[in-house]
Amino acid sequence: MKCPVCGKESQGDHCFDHASAKERLEAAYPLWVRAYGRIEWKDYLDNVKRNVQTGRWVREIAEFLQGG
Repeated sequence: MKCPVCGKESQGDHCFDHASAKERLEAAYPLWVRAYGRIEWKDYLDNVKRNVQTGRWVREIAEFLQGG
């Protein structure tokens, strides 16, 4: 199997790096909801992608999850 984000070999849906990034991204969402009151998933992904401190793997998986 290949990761749909980067094309690397993977054991599951994504390579290790993108799978880890997806887990961290999903785990942080409830924290953002609590901090911002209410934030939609799409808006959260947009904010994460624009943040200069966001790492490459998280930025790439966020882009993938948005469908583009």
